[in-house]
Formats: sequence, C-alpha cells, structure tokens
Amino acid sequence: MKLIVAGTKYPLQEAIQGATLRNLYVLKMQSGVGIKSLRDAFKRMEDSAPTDGSPADPLDFLEEEDNLLALQAMVWLCKRHAGEAVTVAEANDFPLSQIGFEAETEETKPADPPQGPTDTDPAVVPAALTS
Repeated sequence: MKLIVAGTKYPLQEAIQGATLRNLYVLKMQSGVGIKSLRDAFKRMEDSAPTDGSPADPLDFLEEEDNLLALQAMVWLCKRHAGEAVTVAEANDFPLSQIGFEAETEETKPADPPQGPTDTDPAVVPAALTS
C-alpha cells in the first residue's frame, strides 16, 4: 500500500518496517504514538475496507482520535523514510484532501516464452533445411 501526500507516493509498509529506533523514539515523544499503536491502527484501517468491493469511506477511519494520530505518524514515518528532514508537525501540515492511499496492484509475471525441442543441438542444422 502506498501513502500519497501532496502528490508524492510513499511505500507505507517499507516505511513502517524500516523505521529507525531514533525515529520511533521521536515519534513517541512528539505524538504519543508507538509502533504497536501504529501497527494496530494500520490493521484497523485494512479491516475497515468493505468486502463487497465498494470504496471505503476514509472519514469513518478518521473519526477516532487514535486513528488520526496514527495517520499523522504514518505520514511522518514515510517522509522520514524517504529522507525528508521534517518534524512531525511539518510533515502533517497538509489538507486532508491531499492525503490518500493507493493499493498496490500485484504485478503479473510475464509468461515464459515457449520452449523449443530440447533434444536437438541448435548448432546442428537438419539436412531438410539445408537442401
């Protein structure tokens, strides 16, 4: 899943999993959100998606204070993971309309090319083709 902030896409899972201890400490001190709270909020967000394929209403998720804090933490961690030197407050100074999520589509692996006969030596040209 990608987090989109002001048109920039950030890999959310990699940012959370790649969070440094220093960033986690700063995050906890500045926002009160720890890694377990962040993981739980992320899980709640995934679980709140409708199963019938209809789009989820993100405002339902943002109704809870803990979820708002977790979203701020996600934005900051993503920006820090991308190398941006911003505070938690600076990272979250965007209108809600510029924050979103994008589900990653699973890339389909291209089909392997068909295999030719394996019992022939490609250096040997059959007599029928040379006549």
